[in-house]
Amino acid sequence: MTDTAIEIHMPRTGKAGVLKTREVTLPPPGPGEVRVAIEAAGIAYADIVMRQGLYPGVKTPVTPGYDFVGRIEALGAGVEGFTVGQRVAALTVTGSYASRRNVDAGLLVAAPEGADAGALVAAVLNGLTAWQMFNRIAVAGPGEWVLVHGAAGGVGSLLLEMARNAGVRAIGTASAGKRAVVEGLGAVHIDYRAGGVVEQAQAISGGGVVAAYDHIGGKHLKTVSIPALRQGGTAVLYGGYDATKGGKVNPAALVSMVLNDGLSAMKLFGVSQGLVGYNVSYWRDARPEVYRTDLAAVLAEVAAGRLNPLIGLSLPLAEASRAQEALETASVSGKVVLRP
Repeated sequence: MTDTAIEIHMPRTGKAGVLKTREVTLPPPGPGEVRVAIEAAGIAYADIVMRQGLYPGVKTPVTPGYDFVGRIEALGAGVEGFTVGQRVAALTVTGSYASRRNVDAGLLVAAPEGADAGALVAAVLNGLTAWQMFNRIAVAGPGEWVLVHGAAGGVGSLLLEMARNAGVRAIGTASAGKRAVVEGLGAVHIDYRAGGVVEQAQAISGGGVVAAYDHIGGKHLKTVSIPALRQGGTAVLYGGYDATKGGKVNPAALVSMVLNDGLSAMKLFGVSQGLVGYNVSYWRDARPEVYRTDLAAVLAEVAAGRLNPLIGLSLPLAEASRAQEALETASVSGKVVLRP
């Protein structure tokens, strides 16, 4: 077994070009760790936010990589429940743009054999996020309506598929060029660039949606997602895309996010509406058993063909810069995957 690995290193903040390939020597896995050969790693928008120096708790220098699927090569002392050669997946936050790595065994979940590694990794960060928001945070029943922003993206497309599988009716916002993707997943498409999203969502749903999933934040949350709710509905905020879209920090959007966080609790109370913030890594750390149960469930859905994550682009590890650029320019639908 080799003790070396190829990884993508980010020595400083900046544009995608700061990402550099390098060879490193790995120590043996420590107590409670395993050595994993990575089959596929996902590109996350959080990776781009890290590259801009805006992701809480992560500073450069760092190796990005929010999730992976791979095979165990070696076990550290005290690791139980896993075997060498076993396929596994994990939500790692950092470190997975690599050919192999050591990782805390507590983050691992057994991954199904027979499924494509790219499809599986597209269901780790994105699938777990969609699954927990849809099944644990803002639950809709059969026949009810939900509103999904970024509906052709990695999380949004999976939310649409989960809604369809559960008999929940969905409205998806996306650009006009991605209408076919949204409608192909059984949702009603709204072109957000044309405006009138609230009015259309209210009309389509017959008075408002039971849940709105918002990765944009700031003014968008206050003026689009919450007004689109019916009485008793819930808006879920799971990102701040507006402040970093296009790969650039938008100071005005950052200010808007702060100002619009001051939503009136009494106003929400008056119509029995809810606003919930969701962060997948915080849920992982606060509720580890739930994390493992839910991730295993999502991966099983992929293996069974009930969830089919969209893969927008699949590239070699050495092309991580190009992969991040594709995601931050929104030039692809679905997940961007690296294959070491």
